[in-house]
Amino acid sequence: MRRERFERALETLAAPVDSLDCTADLFLQTFRVTGASVSTMGDVLGSATLSTSNEVAARIDEIQLDLREGPCWDALATRKPVLTENVTALPAHRWSAFKDAVSREQVGALFAFPMFVGPTPIGAVDMYASTPAGFTPMQVRQAVVLADLLAKQVLRLSLASATDAPKEARWRSRRIEERP
Repeated sequence: MRRERFERALETLAAPVDSLDCTADLFLQTFRVTGASVSTMGDVLGSATLSTSNEVAARIDEIQLDLREGPCWDALATRKPVLTENVTALPAHRWSAFKDAVSREQVGALFAFPMFVGPTPIGAVDMYASTPAGFTPMQVRQAVVLADLLAKQVLRLSLASATDAPKEARWRSRRIEERP
């Protein structure tokens, strides 16, 4: 059953998508997690939440974006998945502000997968489980594949929205306006 869900998610992300709104739900449906979020991060596209599966996932994402620390930032910095199977077992110095903020939520495990297109950092997919949990090596590979496909979709839609803006608005947004 999970393999079929992965295949459906793969098929969905391999074809051009019109919206990123429900992309977090693809990860929620594919993996045994409680919630998921997708966000852009860093200088290329800015930092913004694109999709969340529930309110807790949205809060976890917002906390990371606000604090600029947590598993998604580490995943982006190392270009590797960050698998935190037990949030309460983290060393005190690891993500101290993030860990303190997340302690108010029912979060037992966090999994972050970086999104890159070639050398360009796009963002991250975050998933959480309400109790301590882990990913199998196969699930990690599947999540990496889906995150890679999603990164291309995010970049494609971002570029499309930038070029779809009216020409006047594009120029005006870059003009330095003098004030009296």
